[in-house]
Amino acid sequence: MVLATEGYCVKCKAKRKMDGERQIIMKNGRPATQGTCSVCSTKMFKIGGGPSKISAKSAKKSAKKSAKKSAKKSAKKSAKKR
Repeated sequence: MVLATEGYCVKCKAKRKMDGERQIIMKNGRPATQGTCSVCSTKMFKIGGGPSKISAKSAKKSAKKSAKKSAKKSAKKSAKKR
C-alpha cells in the first residue's frame, strides 16, 4: 500500500514526500509514519496519521502495556509518600 505522505525533512528544511513510508505504533500507542526523504534520503518521522496497517489487536496490546506501566509508576509514587 503506497501512502504518498508528506513530512518535514530536517536536513532539507522543507516539506518533502516520504519514500518507503510505513505505519507504526509508538510506545505510547499513538500512530506514526516512518520513511525517508525523497531528495536527500534522510530518515523522516511523522507523528499522527490515519489508521495504521498494524492490526488493532497489537495496538490494544501496546496500549495495555502502557496502562500497566503508568499504574506501576503511580503505585511507586504513593508508596514513597508514606
